[in-house]
Amino acid sequence: MRKMTVIQQQAAQKHKKLRVAAYCRVSTGKDEQKLSLERQLMYFQQSFRSSENEELVEIYADTASGTADCRPGFQQLLSDCRAGKIDRIVSKSLSRFARNTRDCLSTLRELKKLGVTVVFEKEGIDTARVSDEIMITVMEGLAQEESASISRNIRWSLQRKMADGTLGIARVPYGYRKIDGNPVIEEPQAEIIRRIFALYLSGTGAKKIAVLLNDENIPSPTGTRWNNVTILKILRQEKYIGDIRWQKTYSVFMGEKGKINHGERDSYYIRSCLPAIISRDDFMAVQKLREKNIRKATHTTVSPFRGKTKCICGRSFFLKKDKKPIWECTGKYSTVNPCNTPVFSDADYHAAWNRMCIKLSKYADEIILPCIRLFELAEKTLINEEVIQLREQEEELSQRKYVLCSLCFQGCITTEKLISLQSAIDAELEEINTKLTFLECPDNDTVSELKSLYEFITRISSDRLSEMILIGALSDGHTIEFELLGGLKLREVL
Repeated sequence: MRKMTVIQQQAAQKHKKLRVAAYCRVSTGKDEQKLSLERQLMYFQQSFRSSENEELVEIYADTASGTADCRPGFQQLLSDCRAGKIDRIVSKSLSRFARNTRDCLSTLRELKKLGVTVVFEKEGIDTARVSDEIMITVMEGLAQEESASISRNIRWSLQRKMADGTLGIARVPYGYRKIDGNPVIEEPQAEIIRRIFALYLSGTGAKKIAVLLNDENIPSPTGTRWNNVTILKILRQEKYIGDIRWQKTYSVFMGEKGKINHGERDSYYIRSCLPAIISRDDFMAVQKLREKNIRKATHTTVSPFRGKTKCICGRSFFLKKDKKPIWECTGKYSTVNPCNTPVFSDADYHAAWNRMCIKLSKYADEIILPCIRLFELAEKTLINEEVIQLREQEEELSQRKYVLCSLCFQGCITTEKLISLQSAIDAELEEINTKLTFLECPDNDTVSELKSLYEFITRISSDRLSEMILIGALSDGHTIEFELLGGLKLREVL
C-alpha cells in the first residue's frame, strides 16, 4: 500500500503593502507658503492613514524654487528610491515635482528602471498605467510654461519698480547696514572704504592695498583675505556715492545666471537714493585713473604665443619684458592661492616650438595622415548615429504636435496654449533640420583642420606657423604641451 503524506495547509501570507512616499514643495519661505506646506503634509498623512494596500513611509518636502538645482528633500527621495526603500511616489502636481521638462523626464525614466511608479494627482497621471511618455512631456511642458509665465510677471514687476525708483535694496554693500529696512552707514567699515579710495588716488595699486589691509588683519567683506578683485569691485561701486544702477547683470530662464548686462537688457540708474560714503569728485577721479591704468596695461609685449599659453594652475602666462624676457603665471603674486609654477625664458619657449615644428614636418606623413584617415572613418560613423537620433527626435516631436491637437479638441488646453506650444515645437524641428543639413554635408571641421595642418607644416616656416596652427599651450614651467589644429597635442621640454 502506498504511503501518503499530508501537507498541512499554510496560513495565507499577509498581503505586503505598497511603500509610498509623498513629495511636497513650496517656492518660498514666506509665512503663507509655510502654511501651504503644512497643509500639504497634513493632506498626505490623512490620505494614507486608513489605506489597506498602501502605507506612507515618508513625506519629503522642500522650500525652494522648482527651477533650483539644489532641493535636499527631493535628492533624499531619489537616494531612498535607489536604495530600494520606496515603491511609489505621490505628488500633488507636475509643477511641484519639477518645472524642467528634460530633468523631469530623466528622473521619471530612472524611477521606472528602479521599479518606482509616480502619481501626479492634479493631472491624473500614473506612470504605472501610462506607457507613452508623450502625455507626460506635454503636461510637463505646460508646467514649465507656467513657471516661465510667473518668472516673466515677476521680472516685469521688478523692472517697473526699477523704472519708478521704488525697488528696495535687498542686500546692502560693505560699509552699510539696514535699520528698519533702510540703509545706514556703518562707520568703521565706511572708514575703510574711504581709506581704499584715498590710497588708490595716491597711486597705490589694488594689489598693494589688499596686502596692506591683510597685514593689518582687517577682515574683508567676505570674512576672508583681501585681494585685488575685491578692491576693484569696491572702487567701481556706485552705491558709495549714494546712487544705484539696477540690472547690471541678468539671468536667462532655465539658463545662465548672473550674466553681465552689455546692453542686452535695460538698466536703470537712480541718483541720491542712499547716504553717500565717497564724494562724487573722488569717485569720478578714481574711475578716470582706472581707465588710464587699463589703457596703459594694453601696451604689452608682442608675441605669437600671447593669449594662448595657460598654466597648469588654470591661469594664464604673460610675457614679462626684461633684459631677458620671461614667461610668468598671472597668479604668481596673487594674495590668495599664489601659483608656484617656475618661470621660463622666451628663448626657451621659441626653441621648444621650433623643435616641435621640425619633428612634425619630418614625420608629417607618419603622424598626420593616419590621423586624417582615422577621423574620417570615426566621424562618418558618429554622424550616421547622430542623424538616426535626430530623425527619431523629429518623429517624436511630430507625434507630440498630434497629441497637442487631441488635447485641444478634448478641451484640456486652450487654442492659445496650443498655438504657443506648437510654435515651440516648430522651433525645435527647425533646429533639428539645421543640424541634419550640417551633418549631411560631406565636409567636417576636424578632418578639414588636420588637412590644413598637413599643408601648413609641409610648406610654411616655423616662425609663421604659430599664427596659423597653434590653438593653445599648457605648461608646468618644465615642459610645454602644444595643441594644434585638429586637436593634435605634442609635448616638448623647455
